[in-house]
Amino acid sequence: MRTAPIIGIEVAAFALILVESYAFFTYIVPVGPLPHDPLRYTADAALKVVLTFGLGLLWLVVILALTRVYVRSRLRSQTPSVSS
Repeated sequence: MRTAPIIGIEVAAFALILVESYAFFTYIVPVGPLPHDPLRYTADAALKVVLTFGLGLLWLVVILALTRVYVRSRLRSQTPSVSS
């Protein structure tokens, strides 16, 4: 099955999206009262933006790492060997 690793990468991407969506809605955007202090509100908003970009960066790093492993394994298996 040549497509099994590619399907694995796609399944991993989908699983990461699900897990990161859960983390986003559970931890980054908690349901609760908004702080009335402008400084605290701005700090909370900035922290949420940083954490959201962090989740996106985590997803990108994992997918690129999986793709790199796949490409290296495919190149290694297709490299001709010296016959002597």
